[in-house]
Amino acid sequence: MSLGEIIGPVQRWDAAGRSTCIALLFRVEGSSPRPPGSRLAVNDQGEMAGYISLGCVEGDVREHVRQVLGGAPASVVHYGVADETALGVGLSCGGRIDVLLTRHEPADPAWRALCAASARGHAVLVTRIQPADGRQMLLDSAGTQWGGLGMASLDQQAAQAARDLEGERRAILRPLGEDLCLFEPISPPARLILVGASPVAASLCKLASAIGMDVTVVDPRRDFANPQLFPGARRIVLEWPEKGLAEAGAGPEDGVAILSHDAKFDLPGLESALRAGCRYVGLLGGRKTQEQRRKALAERGFSADDLARLRGPIGLRIGSVTPDEIAVSILAEIISLSPSAIRKKEEHHE
Repeated sequence: MSLGEIIGPVQRWDAAGRSTCIALLFRVEGSSPRPPGSRLAVNDQGEMAGYISLGCVEGDVREHVRQVLGGAPASVVHYGVADETALGVGLSCGGRIDVLLTRHEPADPAWRALCAASARGHAVLVTRIQPADGRQMLLDSAGTQWGGLGMASLDQQAAQAARDLEGERRAILRPLGEDLCLFEPISPPARLILVGASPVAASLCKLASAIGMDVTVVDPRRDFANPQLFPGARRIVLEWPEKGLAEAGAGPEDGVAILSHDAKFDLPGLESALRAGCRYVGLLGGRKTQEQRRKALAERGFSADDLARLRGPIGLRIGSVTPDEIAVSILAEIISLSPSAIRKKEEHHE
């Protein structure tokens, strides 16, 4: 989620006593490098986190931010196409965007819930855009509410609208009476389970965690699965693959990369990942290794459809050789097969 780009930095600024303004991209017309729900946070020392374009408007937004941090009320700014001389501020991609600027309130219940680990499951964040006060409420899948829009009746309307939008993956603008609110689905970060604490796994852990993925490493060898070698991993499970994947709770929403290049790790890892229905299952190894593993899996009862789900040799074909290069190819393949990437491809062909 784009909120993940600013939560950590803003929490640190809050702890340091800094004042912060948050710019929320809430409407996009035409082409834009960032979707609705993208945010840029700027503190009173000029430090920034997140982004709402690829640099086209951030400089101008900072000027508006100074006014809000100086006591000006929340406001909306509009950006269209940059002029031909490139001296005007705008988007070179030809789109139009609207941005809400509000002063960040560290004590806001919705913000505090977003920052709490217990509230980072599936939820909907509702932000009032018109009037431009930025009031927020957070609703989780159980119906628990944090914060509010200022009136009980409006909160009830927002809660019903959030239920109506269940299953949506994109931020949606929706009127509530005379108000206009942005509804943002909040989902846990994508999870990637690495089987085998190899050099490729160490590189992939670093890259995947850097883009916000929740990484788990499974390997029974304590010397190999060392937290110092996997600083980006949220969890290290010191178990053999079959038990380790079960302990990690591998399921349909997870990606699994089998990176051990060793049959005693590969086969139980592949069996467990395929039986768990993981959305991505990739296996490191060349043609001969792939054939051997598929033959062994077929002998253990896996069907042709099961084996067709296996991505191997793992990663996109980009001529990668080193562990870092192989990790890049794997992460690129995982991203290309993610639900959001597939949805964008489908929309492009509509």
